[in-house]
Amino acid sequence: MGTEERKMREKERRRDQILDAAERVIFSQGLDQSTMEEIAEEAELSKGTLYLYFRNKKELYLGICERGSNLLNGRLAKVFAAERSGLEMVRELGEVYLRFVRENPHYFTAFMHYESSMNLEELQESEMVATCEKNVREAMTFIIRALQIGMQDGTIDDAVEPRELAVIIWGSTKGLVQISHMKEQGHHFKMMDEMDLNVDSIYENYLNLIGRAIAAGTGR
Repeated sequence: MGTEERKMREKERRRDQILDAAERVIFSQGLDQSTMEEIAEEAELSKGTLYLYFRNKKELYLGICERGSNLLNGRLAKVFAAERSGLEMVRELGEVYLRFVRENPHYFTAFMHYESSMNLEELQESEMVATCEKNVREAMTFIIRALQIGMQDGTIDDAVEPRELAVIIWGSTKGLVQISHMKEQGHHFKMMDEMDLNVDSIYENYLNLIGRAIAAGTGR
């Protein structure tokens, strides 16, 4: 291994060390309550070293968002590794996404924060923003690809253009997940509380509804 390669590996290792520490601090205390000093201490690094990798807490949180979106897309990509129909792929993509959010609520919170702050001028030149944007496009491509496969194998109705249908599915899924995520994180939704709804049942019924709505032979 050459000197440059060793330096790159050490830099990546140190960056992961910082992100691991940032996740522990921010996920336990919240973004607003956490400080760069606390994160540096948790990472067992000087504050100066921390700033060599991340200029501020916003960039650190972007790094967490980047890590989470990489993890999510890795799981979504695996859906295409097995032999299944396009309709089955669409459902599996939904199940993988919903399961990811349930297992990693803090990453989903980071996603929402990223989407609300991505237009800030100070973030526009960030490589992490570029990666997060690439992952968003890739995730959408997964949905489009599954729909196209389904339309080709005859399991999905081709009445709606795949890209348009993908946006409809993506938007409705995201809205449902955001509501349930916020409720599970302790946000008060009086209507949801009064109806005493089960999140698992809502997810299952939603996926069933989507499946029936896009399945071939259901009418136009």
